[in-house]
Amino acid sequence: MKAGTEAYRIQDYDAAVEAFQQATFDKPDNPIALHNLGTALYKKGRYTDAAAAFQRSILKGNFPNEAAAYYNLGNVQFQLRDLTAAIESYESSLRLNPHDADAKHNHALALQLLKEQQENTIQQQLNWQKDAQKNEPSHIPKAEAFQLLERLSKNENKRRQNMLKQQLNSGYRRDKDW
Repeated sequence: MKAGTEAYRIQDYDAAVEAFQQATFDKPDNPIALHNLGTALYKKGRYTDAAAAFQRSILKGNFPNEAAAYYNLGNVQFQLRDLTAAIESYESSLRLNPHDADAKHNHALALQLLKEQQENTIQQQLNWQKDAQKNEPSHIPKAEAFQLLERLSKNENKRRQNMLKQQLNSGYRRDKDW
């Protein structure tokens, strides 16, 4: 633990991860070693591994600063863009330590981002619906158009035949005009 803490202090996160992993092997029920491992993994950008370490430290219980573990778990989940889980973690941290200004700030930020994300999703869905309606052809399908043209053509032919019959019955003959 001391070697890991010293390596973390001088920002040698690779050495810190190794030392804290060894500490978790030596004492697997030590929630502080798991928490410290999580913080070192977080600094290395290994957010999924850090989340697992923080969750294991919380599950071990008897952790003197459990609020910090929830807070750090929330930060990892925020980095992973799991805003719902981050909000829950920040709320757990605030239940244990209601005066933590950083947890309050991050909680409010995560809530705002989640709200914006949901609004953007709704707006995208509306835009997709509008685009789908625009892309729908405003004309009738080809098969229906052909049927309509056939009916119109038949009606036109019937009219012509009726006109010719009327002309024949009325005795009207057309002279050749050539």
